[in-house]
Amino acid sequence: MVFKQQEKYHSIAGEKYDMMKQVKRKLGLVALTSILTFSLAACGGKSASNETKASEQPSGTAATDELKAEPGAELLLWDSKDPFVEYASKEFEKKYNVKVKFEKVESTDTVKRLSTDGPAGTGADVVVFPHDHLGTAVKSGVILPNDYFEEETKKTIVEPAVQASTYEGVLYGYPRNIETYALYVNKDLVKDAKLDTWEDIIAFSKKFNDVPNNKFGFLYEANNPYFNYAFMAGYGGYVFGKNGTDKNDIGINNEGAVKGMEFYRSLKEIIPVNPKDITADVKTGLWQEGKVAINLDGIWNAGNFAKLPFEVEVIPLPKMPGGAEPVAFSGVKSYYVSSYSKYPNAARLFAHFLTTKEMMLKNYELNGVLPAAKGLENEEAIKNDKIIAGFMQQVAKTQPMPSIPETQFFWQSVTPAIEQIWNGADVKATLDKAAGEMKTNIATGNK
Repeated sequence: MVFKQQEKYHSIAGEKYDMMKQVKRKLGLVALTSILTFSLAACGGKSASNETKASEQPSGTAATDELKAEPGAELLLWDSKDPFVEYASKEFEKKYNVKVKFEKVESTDTVKRLSTDGPAGTGADVVVFPHDHLGTAVKSGVILPNDYFEEETKKTIVEPAVQASTYEGVLYGYPRNIETYALYVNKDLVKDAKLDTWEDIIAFSKKFNDVPNNKFGFLYEANNPYFNYAFMAGYGGYVFGKNGTDKNDIGINNEGAVKGMEFYRSLKEIIPVNPKDITADVKTGLWQEGKVAINLDGIWNAGNFAKLPFEVEVIPLPKMPGGAEPVAFSGVKSYYVSSYSKYPNAARLFAHFLTTKEMMLKNYELNGVLPAAKGLENEEAIKNDKIIAGFMQQVAKTQPMPSIPETQFFWQSVTPAIEQIWNGADVKATLDKAAGEMKTNIATGNK
């Protein structure tokens, strides 16, 4: 079989080199059981009139008071222009008598633009962006902590999303949705085949494969570390220690990571092609043509895959040899309140309103996104959606991508390493070399 050559593997939605810190949860601004530790210095750069100290409650409220919007408040939201945004804005206005205007701004451009538009007085009050931009936003001083609704957020939102929306122990985001990957299954091809473990998938694929005719039991972007990290982490590998925050503790070459990459290479038995040739476009084309039975891919394709002319369901990544479960990377989009907002209370209320259970279900209904709220897997609409229900199960077995800037060196070093491993290089020696390169680049600050 001949695949069309491409120079680079497909860039995964939400994956960036400039990533921020993912850290242990610490109780923040209204914590009941720990001492406040956040320093105002982390929010340097904003105008004095808009500063909100972490040790203070939202203006005009006490911890036990109901938060109220400022008189005459009007809000601007930067988000995608979609049916949910229009619906939610109107519902919020009905409930709080606060008008909301919205402007379409790409989430990846939000922080940079807010850094200039905020001080100029033309920035949004509420914005949305992926968690790998959080560190930059905090250091730039353009967002406020999620203080008033902090405890409620922690109780109602799944842990990976809370972690991803937290920076240096302080929760900033109001998590909206999670992006991760799992296994799309063509039920017309797989039928009732057992898929409980990777051994099952390998056994099925050996029977199904017809390589000369481009038919595969299982296929994925085998040259992409974003997906392969799940195998490393499942056996105990990691990028950085202390929940992704310690740049001096690199775990890509520990015993677990080596074992994960040994398993990765075993998949060559059922994917006997050059991994560079398995680009996202090539793989998706074969999948849509009904030539791939099991497709490891992300939730960002859920809408399109649900419309295919065959039955599709999603299942979590199954157990690897020895019973270890893969740990997939995840990315989180959250709403944030601008530190330059003239109406911070109204903005807090709106960010919270957008991420209530009711609104998340509406966003799922209108846009098909994977809600970040706990317990939604029991909702009838989601239970009956075999694609979203499968991703809801996978979310519990994910880990937010580390977000410190040094993560860029992981992508740079591990991408060629996994290609070499696939082609027969010694696993331990190859990962040791990649870890050494990361340490050197971190020490010298190479970009």
